[in-house]
Amino acid sequence: MKIRQCFMGVFLLLFCAVLTGMSPVECRGKSSEAAPVQMEWKGNISNQKEPFIKIVETREAWNDLWLSAFEKPAPDIDFDRCVVACVFLGHQADWLYSIGFAEPVPRGDVWVISYGLAEIVLDLAKPFKASGQYAMKVFSRHKDAKMILEEFPESARRR
Repeated sequence: MKIRQCFMGVFLLLFCAVLTGMSPVECRGKSSEAAPVQMEWKGNISNQKEPFIKIVETREAWNDLWLSAFEKPAPDIDFDRCVVACVFLGHQADWLYSIGFAEPVPRGDVWVISYGLAEIVLDLAKPFKASGQYAMKVFSRHKDAKMILEEFPESARRR
């Protein structure tokens, strides 16, 4: 079982590494130059105590999230052209994970952005204490289609 979990963790990390080499999207705010940008944020500390796993589609929701999670203004995103996939594990997370996103794929009349969790191997001297781990990534918006976020079935989350 440990070998399978280790294999899945390595697979997800490699899969995420391949995806980060994909072409960037143009999603800077209208006041910035329209240059391709790969926008992604990851970290282990946030004020987001409860899990928050959603696609953010509006400037208002984006600003609210940044103010509550980080107590600072949100980066400028053009929500006419982009959305942000957000995975906050909250302060009740059972372990430290690497969080990765796949590119959107169509499924019927919706676009699905999958995310995966790969368990990070730690040798701890005391019990693990979550402190708001998160990952957020900007994706091009698909007009006239709903976008959803779901976890990979093979995600290496502790069960």
